[in-house]
This record gives sequence, C-alpha cells and structure tokens, in this order.
Amino acid sequence: TTSPRSDDGSSPLIPLSNFVNKNWFICFQVNQNGHLTFNGAFSSYSPQRFPMYGTRDIIAVFWTDLDNRVNGEIYYNQYTSSSVLQQATQDINRYFPGLNFNANWVFVATWYEVAYYPTTGTRTTIQAVLISGGQYSFVLMNYGIIALTTHNAGYDTENSTHHFTIPGSFSNNATGIYSAFRLGSNVNVPGRWAFRIDLGSRGPLYPIAGTTSPRLDDGSSPLIPLQRPFVYFGRSYSQIYVNNNGHLTFNGAFSSFTPQRFPMYGTRDIITVFWTDLDNRVNGEIYYNQYTSGSVLQQATQDINRYFPGLNFNANWVFVATWYEVAYYPTTGTVSQLDHRGQERAPWQHSRCLDTTGQSVCQ
Repeated sequence: TTSPRSDDGSSPLIPLSNFVNKNWFICFQVNQNGHLTFNGAFSSYSPQRFPMYGTRDIIAVFWTDLDNRVNGEIYYNQYTSSSVLQQATQDINRYFPGLNFNANWVFVATWYEVAYYPTTGTRTTIQAVLISGGQYSFVLMNYGIIALTTHNAGYDTENSTHHFTIPGSFSNNATGIYSAFRLGSNVNVPGRWAFRIDLGSRGPLYPIAGTTSPRLDDGSSPLIPLQRPFVYFGRSYSQIYVNNNGHLTFNGAFSSFTPQRFPMYGTRDIITVFWTDLDNRVNGEIYYNQYTSGSVLQQATQDINRYFPGLNFNANWVFVATWYEVAYYPTTGTVSQLDHRGQERAPWQHSRCLDTTGQSVCQ
C-alpha cells in the first residue's frame, strides 16, 4: 500500500495483530517525515533528540523533513506467511542467538527515493521492519542512499523509559555517500541496525545499582577490592577506582578532567568510558557493583559469546560502573549516562579510541 502524496502527511490508521513493545498495540501510522507512531499521526518534521520524556511512543527511522508530493513513494505492508517471515526468522536468530525465535508477523515500511522539502528532487531511501513472534518483538532499520540534511534516527517510548539514538544523529557524517547510518551497523551488516524492544529487552545498559561514589567535583570512589582478579592486557589487578570524570584506573585515583589523545605513552592503565569534566555534586549518581552469580552473569556470557563467537566464554564475575545522568561541570543540569562492564578475561578491545568535541572515548 502507498501513503498519500502530501507534505507532512501520514498513512491512514493501520490495524495490526501481533506487534508488542511495552503494550499490545492494535494500530499505528506511517508518517511521511520518517517515523512510525502508535497513538495517532505525527506530522513533526523537526527532529528532536532522545530522550524526549514525552507522551508518545515513536520509532524514528530517519526523522527529517521529507516530501513525497513529486518524487518518491512511501510503501507499507504486513506479512503473516511467505518467504518474508523465513527471512525475518533467520535474521533475528543470527543477530540475537539463543532465543530460538520464530517470526509470525512482519511489517515493512519503506520511504523509497523520497525528496526533502520542498520537492527538491533529492532521493532518500530508508526502511523500518517490525518483527514479532511469541513474546519477542524487534525493529530493523535499513538505510539506502541518504541525501544530505538534518536528521535523527532511533526510538523513544512514552516518558523515555526506553530510548536509543543511532550514532551519527545530528552530525555531519550521517548523510551523503559516507553516511554513518548507511555504512555503520550494530549487527555487522552495513546499513542495518537491529533492536529488541519487547519487555525482555534491557537496552544497552546493565543494571543501574550498587554503591554510590561521593558527590565531589573531580572526585573518585574509594579503593574497590575486586572479588576476582581482572586481567587487563597481561596485567592482573585486584583493585580498581571509579573516577568521577568518566574513567577507571587501577593503581590509584585519577582526577584529570581534561581528555588526552591516545596513545599517551604514560605510566597508567586506564579505561576511558567518556573522559570529560563531569560533576555529580548536584544531579546524577555514579554507581558501581560486582556480580558473581545471577542473571547479570548470564547476560554477560550471552553478550560476549555474541560479540566474540568461538570462545565458548563463561562469565564468573562482572563489574559494572555507571555514571547515571551526571552533569558536566559546573553542575550544569545536563544529563549523561555511561556504562562500563568488566567480565573476567573477556577480550575487551581498548585500542579503538576516538576524540570528538573534546571528549576521549575508548571502547
């Protein structure tokens, strides 16, 4: 089915049967400006950053000012049988192993060679694929050729209980022939981003809980004895410090708020989750916790075996440090969420480092 040719328009109400996020939805709409909504049409063409903390569940495949009045089509279709379900089943089991997933419903919305406003003749192709089966629900976002413009991509739920922004949103490298959306992926398929969005999905963060660090500018946790030795590139450590400015160190607290480029050729082993000038004196908390049993170890085992197949890895210890909604100095009221997880002997690759807008991040 094709959506009407209109500026800032939407499809009619589309009845659904099986799609699950945090509620059972029975209908939704494909909006011209690159997003799907469930509780009514949405004409907004100005992308907003997530989390919005609003009242709307939204899947923003490519939120921008699209205009299909002259060129381009917006298609949508539902499938409850045929090869599309077989392909969806294969894809989800490849990206999320261990679920034994079987798709029984697929919805595909495609914005095909649609122009940007006002009927500019540009051509952008994007696609949302909603997949459901039993208790599981997923969204795939697929990106073809993307012309240059301003955009946001990801998803956000009512009150922003769950949200994710695809890296590159609102940046200069998200569109054009070198689009981060089109060349990037979280499932090793360039141009495809996959998300599990049913109630069983926890998003990228591990549990936000544990001991809290002191409320100090440029402060640190006390020395934290580790319940298992942690091997970091050949060195075995039995203690760690969670520093307020977004990094972990092993041989002492580290108060530096000025990010440095890697390699530093220094004397300190450091894991820089997000090295910048954070300030938890007014808003935000810095949590840390260790786990030697329970569901966190099960999740860590699944994650590592998915990211590093062939190791037959089995986690027996996890350390989680979370900088939760912490402000930048000086107590600006800004909000940032950072999460570091350490699994014993898991091969974390800390050699891929980057520097953007004054922050050094090492993954």
